[in-house]
Amino acid sequence: MPVCVSPSDRGSVAGWCAGWCAGCGGLLPALLLAALPLATSLVCPAPAAADPPGRLRAGAALADITPDLGGSIVGGFLPVEAKQIHDPLHARCLVLDDGTTKLAIVVCDLLGFHRSVSDEARRRIDARLGIPAGHVLISATHTHSATGALADGAAPANGLTSTSGAAPAGRLDAYQERVVNGIVTGVAAAAGMLRPAEAGFGAVAAPEHVFNRRWSMKPGTMPPNPFGEIDRVKMNPPAGSADLLE
Repeated sequence: MPVCVSPSDRGSVAGWCAGWCAGCGGLLPALLLAALPLATSLVCPAPAAADPPGRLRAGAALADITPDLGGSIVGGFLPVEAKQIHDPLHARCLVLDDGTTKLAIVVCDLLGFHRSVSDEARRRIDARLGIPAGHVLISATHTHSATGALADGAAPANGLTSTSGAAPAGRLDAYQERVVNGIVTGVAAAAGMLRPAEAGFGAVAAPEHVFNRRWSMKPGTMPPNPFGEIDRVKMNPPAGSADLLE
């Protein structure tokens, strides 16, 4: 699914942009909140006979990373068995190239993934495409309506357990391997779609997709946070608690 469109089709970019953010629940990492509006508004003019030095080129593609049914939908208090597919899960891949530096941005429709998934995907992208591992940014939307690839190779592969650092080589489970293959395939397809591009940005208000889960509590009722400090607000306090202020 290329990001590059002709000037007459620029309106279709809005739909592509919406697809990038589907299911994110407002939880995209801060860096991607800045990067994705830029990325998703890239529009390609008609190809020139020869691109001038330093001309920005962009390409984008999707790779299906939907797991088999029967696994867990994670993100709630307890995992729930996946019995049907409402929407496929994707790795959404964008490659940018200014003639000097080439980089890739990937967003996966997952709760999260272990560092070993990112390490292995970036290693294979470097080996296959020559895009340095340090030029590849991979993230998850943190959707609570899909699955995760967080198993660390030494813990049960339930999508709920993670440890810091990379897992030993060869310890990816079957679904993590599918995610890695999808990422690499998607980035390769995006690199093959590179076209002259222009960069722009925009903003839109969508308050219906935002809910403030942080509440002010009565003085003296706030429990310490994990660092032993007292916060001014608490996320998800008990419903109807007498200690709530607003």
